[in-house]
Amino acid sequence: MANKRRKKKKNNSSALLISVGVIVAVLAAIGVLISSGSDSDKTPNYEAVENASGSGQEYDDSSGDLYAESESTTEPESTTEAESTTASTSTNTSTSTSTSFYDAVKYRSPDAETADIFKHGRTLMLLNRQYELPEDFEWDLVLWSTGEAVDAMYLNCEEHNSVKAVDRAAYEPLKAMFAAAEADGVPLQLVSAYRSIYLQDKLFTRSVNEYISQGYSEAVAIEKANYSRTFSGTSEHNTGLGFDILEKGNYYLSESFENTAQFKWLIENAEDYGFILRYAKDKTDITGIMYEPWHFRYVGVEHAKKINELGMCFEEYIEYLESN
Repeated sequence: MANKRRKKKKNNSSALLISVGVIVAVLAAIGVLISSGSDSDKTPNYEAVENASGSGQEYDDSSGDLYAESESTTEPESTTEAESTTASTSTNTSTSTSTSFYDAVKYRSPDAETADIFKHGRTLMLLNRQYELPEDFEWDLVLWSTGEAVDAMYLNCEEHNSVKAVDRAAYEPLKAMFAAAEADGVPLQLVSAYRSIYLQDKLFTRSVNEYISQGYSEAVAIEKANYSRTFSGTSEHNTGLGFDILEKGNYYLSESFENTAQFKWLIENAEDYGFILRYAKDKTDITGIMYEPWHFRYVGVEHAKKINELGMCFEEYIEYLESN
């Protein structure tokens, strides 16, 4: 009888241990799912300083992004779009008391002229090292995640660096293009869209400080920084009309993107949705920006098709419009 009781007790203990093990395994699986999140919640790490092209020098794309295939860029920003959506949409007013969004900018281009948004319209406004956003520019942004309106100045702070927003005119075409690519088996990832004046200046200032720390004067440091970055207000990302697009799951800008099926699909189809490759390999002497196979700009279907038909970059096309 005693042996039977011991055997029964042993069996009960084994069953209890198995049950506990199952519960622990389930909880661990749930934890992994929660911590990993979806692709739509991931955001680029703007603090990376390695060269995305692999030269080892500090680099960011034409408008301030910093990505590289290195250990320093593997972690996303802590604040995701999903976490910020409610706060961003609930307050659609500027939190700044400045009369101009340039007031708090430390380094502003000394040479750029004011871009004329009325000459050809918002979607054809040319921004580069020669032209900057006018001080009275009014954004019309919506959240990439929901399409809800959001104020650019509300996003113009550290807290909302990771919130993805796009110009309203580009929102539906961009969504449609992504859906079409997904249907064709080449899913795309929106890595970067609107970038605030605050973040642009932060990145530029950091670059200047790094050159100063190497012994350069501030004037020379600014010149060197402007070789790989753009001043606040001269980046297409500052408008919400410029987009860094990669294959789904990839967050690192590299020329190797041109070898992907996604890039080939974009080259063949982006114009049907109003987008152009902004910084082409054979136009760097005109754009003043290195080749960026990931950077696409919304200009509208009619103009996108015409630009490609003429084999022009955006700068050439604007000149073409003004001469005809």
